[in-house]
Amino acid sequence: MVGVEGISDEGAVRAILREFGLTVKMVQGKNGKDSLLKKLPAYNNAAVHFPWFVLVDLDSADDCVVEKASMWLPKPSVNMVFRVAVAELEGWLLADREAISDFLGISESRIPRNPDLLDDPKREIINLARKSRKRDIREGLVPRPRSGASVGPTYASDIRDFGQRSWRPRVAAEDSPSLARCLLRVEQLAERMNG
Repeated sequence: MVGVEGISDEGAVRAILREFGLTVKMVQGKNGKDSLLKKLPAYNNAAVHFPWFVLVDLDSADDCVVEKASMWLPKPSVNMVFRVAVAELEGWLLADREAISDFLGISESRIPRNPDLLDDPKREIINLARKSRKRDIREGLVPRPRSGASVGPTYASDIRDFGQRSWRPRVAAEDSPSLARCLLRVEQLAERMNG
């Protein structure tokens, strides 16, 4: 079972689990961080009986991952993989510079290095999308002027599809220490399940 903040996270989570031969039976959450954190104790109780992977965003590179994780889930069950993306899942997506530059239709040289240090990776993706050679990317990911929206109309579904189809977690982990730690924990879970 999987818990995520929103549909944009679902594709990357599926890609991470697929790396270790794990499949997703059901995705829970998708109603924002506050809702996901409220349900986290119930997911953790369920993880006594079967595996769970829950991902939340740190939302600020200035916050401490260890403090937040232990505050949100002080005692993870044996089958619970609870991970915090620094600062947002979009940072992990940016870490696969080749794949994201192809997706966005921009030069790879425009993609920042060390995405774990970015304070707002989602905003970075939107700003990069503004420069895209692809009209559908500009119109889908970038919010329309005066719309009041923080993202474009197809942002969530486009990011979900990119994460599931094109993003390479192991490549991205080379430039994202927080993702590398996540992959290690998922690998340990897969070994326990198959061992």
